[in-house]
Amino acid sequence: MARANVVALRKPGPTAERILAPTDGSARSIAGALKAVDFARRLQTHLVVFTSIPAYQYPIYLGGIPFEYPSESEYQTECCAIAECYLRLVVDIASEQAVTASQRLEFDGNATQAILAVAENEHCNLITMSSHGRSGLSRMFLGSVALKILTLAHLPVLVDHPTLKEISVAESLMKEYAIDS
Repeated sequence: MARANVVALRKPGPTAERILAPTDGSARSIAGALKAVDFARRLQTHLVVFTSIPAYQYPIYLGGIPFEYPSESEYQTECCAIAECYLRLVVDIASEQAVTASQRLEFDGNATQAILAVAENEHCNLITMSSHGRSGLSRMFLGSVALKILTLAHLPVLVDHPTLKEISVAESLMKEYAIDS
């Protein structure tokens, strides 16, 4: 077929204008978020980095609440400080690569619902996340947020399984930012 006879057809519709990159602060999820930064750079789009923290719950013991247990405000302050570190890491890397990025943090015990709600509220066209790659009983008991997102999302979802090298890079960046992996 002659080159002059080939016509490029594009499906009309929205392009990825905003990408949501949820992370739980683990080295594997940070590696996935760093891939999302590269993806956003290539697409020249905005990146929203997000984490969901479980809501505070009082422990229930027969003898009452232990004295060393943190208060709700202490819990929220500590969680926000930790989450701010790893969200800032991804946003800083995005900034270095000329990617506009914002960060979101929510207290919600259901990570799947929180991710889907933020994707809708932030008008994201794509969710990109990493998978821990669990299988068998560990997936059954621990669940898979990535699988639930794939099942429930009404927008494209890109699930990545980072390599050991990518995880190692994420771990070294986390050490620079003084984040425990």
